[in-house]
Parts: sequence; structure tokens; C-alpha cells
Amino acid sequence: MRGLWKLAVAAVTLVATVAIGNAFIAPDRAVAGNMLGHDFLAFYTAGTFVREGRSADLYDLEAVKAFEDPLIAREGLPVESTSTFAPWWNPPFYALLFAPLSRLSFKAALGVWWAAGAISLIGAIVLMIRWLPRPFRTDWRYAGLAAILIGVSMPAILAATHGQNTFISLLIICAAITFWRSRRAFSAGLIAGLLCYKPQLAAVIAAGMVLSLGRRALLGLCISGGGLLGLTLIAMPGALMDYLHRLPVNVRFMQVQNTYLWERHVTLKGFWRLLLLGRDAAEATPAVQLWTWATAALLAAALGALLWRRRDANSGGVDDLIAATLVTMPLLMPFYFDYDLLLLAAPAVLLGASRLARPNPPALDRGLIAAWIALGAWMPFNPAVGGHWHVNGTVILLAVVAAMTLARALGRAADPAAMSDQPDADHSDHSDHGDSGAANDKRPWAEGIAA
Repeated sequence: MRGLWKLAVAAVTLVATVAIGNAFIAPDRAVAGNMLGHDFLAFYTAGTFVREGRSADLYDLEAVKAFEDPLIAREGLPVESTSTFAPWWNPPFYALLFAPLSRLSFKAALGVWWAAGAISLIGAIVLMIRWLPRPFRTDWRYAGLAAILIGVSMPAILAATHGQNTFISLLIICAAITFWRSRRAFSAGLIAGLLCYKPQLAAVIAAGMVLSLGRRALLGLCISGGGLLGLTLIAMPGALMDYLHRLPVNVRFMQVQNTYLWERHVTLKGFWRLLLLGRDAAEATPAVQLWTWATAALLAAALGALLWRRRDANSGGVDDLIAATLVTMPLLMPFYFDYDLLLLAAPAVLLGASRLARPNPPALDRGLIAAWIALGAWMPFNPAVGGHWHVNGTVILLAVVAAMTLARALGRAADPAAMSDQPDADHSDHSDHGDSGAANDKRPWAEGIAA
């Protein structure tokens, strides 16, 4: 505890020193306000297209560039920091959220977006603090430590300075996990379905949730996901087909036909692509594909084994399953930027909750905590080192964290006594299950779906 507080104070001091020092260095070397929030360009552009009835242009790179070029010039945004334009990667329905914001000026809309992100981050932190064992939830030393470490983490800083949507993603995931831990399957699935606006976040989480909670979680996922699909078909005719046909072409244009920031990706695909081919424009070689599939298969097999063992929602170890799913997910995805590693705050807090409930942890737990600290400490240096040496250290450390988390969960799955330290085993504060007896349904997921 004392060591983590020292780490938190050091992190706050470092961030404050950099922020204050930025005001005293030469303007040509300082970070100016117009250098922040450039990823919001894509959101602002998409919202404008939808508001003006131009949904067909969402995935037209020429139309996007034609709109953003004068916007960049008008707002005085440094072109080299925006890679000339920001394409729209998300499903079409998500653009509807930004249509009202597009009525404002770019800077005003960005300010509203930052405020929404701050509120989402605070809400997510509040939910995560409630995962701590009961005596620690109201103790400012523990709640404050969690808030500080999350707030000054490198992914949080990157998400804020880029103008990204990661804070909203974190809030959705924390809400879904809160229902998941209390075995409220339908509610968990309903909330998790909202992550369809970023399919790379939703896929693995949905699989783990359905295997753990069964048919009610699947029903919730289908309702929210199906609702977003229906909204797209009704409000934006033809946009879905554009998304399915044009997005792969656009991704290829950005990642294969141009120099790309592979050191910012935290996927196995990005790791092998950067290591073997560098950042230059090039097709993925058979060696890149072979190493990607081989390492992903090993990781997926371990996660699959854990999910299968924990397919009964009442078998215990739900926190272990959730943590393993979240730390493994980035590595398996084809597209996952470093700022979205803020979502790892959730499994980190779950590990902390387990640690508080077990004052004398085994060696593996102590080693896992050390690996988490190493990952957080390395991230600020990764872009520079990875870009120069073509080795993504964040992926290596994340793989270590994932492997140790999976080993820990699989080991505890074979030892029921180890589950006694998990806060999720205590349902005293989850009395309102509200899912028609889902908490008492002890059938494995396959039996539940077949019923």
C-alpha cells in the first residue's frame, strides 16, 4: 500500500512537472492547444456528414479529406500531427451521436466532448471503487489511490490529449462488469452490447460473458446490438453496406499502402508487423502472418480453456475470468491502440480487490503486481523506442501480464479454496438480481441456451 502511494505521488509529480514545464519552454518545442484533440476530427466530420444527409460519404476517404483539409487550415491544426486527415473507423450508427455536436464550432464541440469524457471517467472510477471489499470502499486511502493511478496513467493522458472515446468505453465496460459480477446476466449483456460502436472491444467480452452467464446475457447482447443495427438500417440506409465493403479497403490504405504507427498498436499483429517489417508501407509477409496466428492461437487456447472451465456462472472465480478476458483481448484483436489500454484499469482494480482480501498473496500474485507496474512505467517510452528499434515493449509486457493472469486464473480454477479471497463470492451487496432468477440458475451456458 505504502509503495503504491509512493508510485502515485511520483506519477502525479512527473505529470505536473511536465505540464508546468511546458509553459516555460520555447513555443516551437512546447505542446500547444491546437495540437490536442486531433482524433476528434473524425468524429466531428462524421457528425457533420450525418447532419447534412451525407451518410454515404462516411467511408469515402476523398470526401473526408475534402472536408477536413479546410477545417484543419481554419482551426490552425498542425498538419503533420494529423497525418493530413482522420478517417472514420466506427460503425455508421455511432456517427449519429456527433450530429448535434457538429452544429458547434470544432473547438466548442471538442470542449463538450472532453467534458463528457471527464464525467465518464469519474463514473467508471466510482463503479470500480465499489468492487473493492466492503471495508475498503469508503477508505479514502484506497479509493484515492485507485483514482490517482487511473487518472494519471499514460492511456488516460493519451485518450484525453487525442480527443478519443476511451473514457466512454471504460464506463460501459465497468457498468457491464458490475452487472456481470452480481450475476445479473440480462443487464450485463444489454450494457455490453453498447460496445458494438467499437467491435474490437465487444467481441471477446461478449464471448466471455455468454459463456459465463448463459442465454440471458446473449439475449441482452442481441437486444442492444440488434437495436443499434436496426437504428442504422432505418436512419442511415445503405451506410451499413458501405461500412462492410469500404472499411477493409480504407484500413488497407492506411496500414499497408502508407507508413503507419505500428508502435502505437498493442496487438500481436502489430508487434510482428513492426518487428519484421518496420513502419514502412508494405504487405504483411507470410512470416508476419505465421507468427501472428501462432502466438494468437496459444493465447486464445489458454483463454478458451479458462472460459470453458468457468462456463457455469455459479462456479466462482468470476473476477478471475473477467480480468483474464480483458487483459487478453487487446493482443488478440486486429486493431487496438495504446490509449484503449485504459480499459485495463478494470482488471487491475479486480486484482487489487483480490489482493486486499488476501493479505499474504502467493508468489505468482506478487509477480503479477510487479508486471502491472512495469507495464505502466514502460508505456510513456514505448512510442519512441518502438518507432526507432521496431520492438513494441508494451506488447511484450502486456503478454507477460496476460500469461500470468491466465496462469493464475487456471491455477485457482483447479483449487476451489482459492476462490475465498474474491469479493465477487460475497453477494451480500448484490441482493437485487432482477434477472428472473439468473443468479440461481446453475446450468452451464450450453444447457441454458438449449432449454
